[in-house]
Amino acid sequence: MKIKNLSYAAIAACLGMVGLGSCNKEEAVYQGGEKEMSRLRVMTRAEGESTPPKEAKIYLLDKDGKCTNIVDLEDFNKNGIPATPGDYRIIAIGGNDLSAYKLPEQADANDSSIIKLNSGKKHTDLLLATDDITLNEGETTQLNMTLNREVICIKDVNADKIPKDVIGTEIIIGPMYKNIRMDGKYTDDTDSIRIALTKDTEDRKWILKGDSIFSLPSKGNPKVILRLITPKNTQEYSYQTTKPLTKNHFVRLDLVYREGLKAYLSASLSAPIWEGTDSIVYGYEKEDLSKETVNPPVAGNMYNAFFVVSVDTSTRTAVLLRKKGDTGVSSKEDMTAMSSKINKPDSAIGEWRLPTIEECKFFLEKCYVNSNNNPYSGLVETGTYYCTKDGKLATVTLSLNDKKAKIITSKENASYSKDYIYRPVIEISY
Repeated sequence: MKIKNLSYAAIAACLGMVGLGSCNKEEAVYQGGEKEMSRLRVMTRAEGESTPPKEAKIYLLDKDGKCTNIVDLEDFNKNGIPATPGDYRIIAIGGNDLSAYKLPEQADANDSSIIKLNSGKKHTDLLLATDDITLNEGETTQLNMTLNREVICIKDVNADKIPKDVIGTEIIIGPMYKNIRMDGKYTDDTDSIRIALTKDTEDRKWILKGDSIFSLPSKGNPKVILRLITPKNTQEYSYQTTKPLTKNHFVRLDLVYREGLKAYLSASLSAPIWEGTDSIVYGYEKEDLSKETVNPPVAGNMYNAFFVVSVDTSTRTAVLLRKKGDTGVSSKEDMTAMSSKINKPDSAIGEWRLPTIEECKFFLEKCYVNSNNNPYSGLVETGTYYCTKDGKLATVTLSLNDKKAKIITSKENASYSKDYIYRPVIEISY
């Protein structure tokens, strides 16, 4: 019986190669009707100090790009993936907690499908591998696969000589890519890394405690913001790095705060030996003070000329409403194009998005009052506003009755219309 060896050359994981599965050989039987039997033998391995991923899903796509099956690693080792002889693309997704992601379903999975973070979840140690194979009648095809690590890992963060009156120290890094496709390409969505430090037992020292922080790489050269929170105000110092943060690298941040409103920050990127080591060294000067705030945002009030839709004091984030709305948005593509052109407020996290149906009702109820004494007079107008409900397009309509009293109605599973108002919101840190 002929054996075809397909050795997949891939980027190794942070400290070595990460293999899919165990070091055992497993045979998967493929029955092609009346045709002679075909077999796929998968050799997975882990070398050096690395270990296999805790979880993995294997997608089998036919020559037309249609997903014919999805199998968990455990099931694959037991039963294999049923398939007829032919050309296929194998896509493997591995990690230590795949429940953090919304993985593509079989009905709509293809090599450009998006691997999205589930709401409220954070990135984990995410790995991908892709290979094309041909299953011939009567042959055993042996496939060796090694996964690519797609994330950076922040393990060590130390801030020293922080003033004694500081009650909170945070670092914000962005923009970072938010989602990745199954083919390893990124979507245009971005996010920021927020690192809350904990006061150490050593005087005036703050450190990162808890688990390591994973993230997709940065989109270009990221901005690093150092935030010092006191009972009286919050001060932010920003710096634009000269290098991107790339996948399969450790990131270490060491801060030293100097007197005279100066802080110095150095960071090194530790890669596997075969990639070498990159270093980034930069310092915060007094002129790097980019933001100083005294009063935190309050839901239903104005903050830096934006209406505040909601506030989360536990994470020190707030949702702000765009200052004006637009019509003429009649498709998802129109909305995406317009969103990318809107300027963001200071300390924005991620991108502009549609408000939820609850958020939309809140700002319409709060901002439209038939009175000249209303401080928010003119902030909103009557009409139908785009929003979302459980991730699907919805609308909320503001109208007036004969007595000029406002009426607010909503509709789920709505469609697009050029007459509807596009009034997005965005999350910020404060």
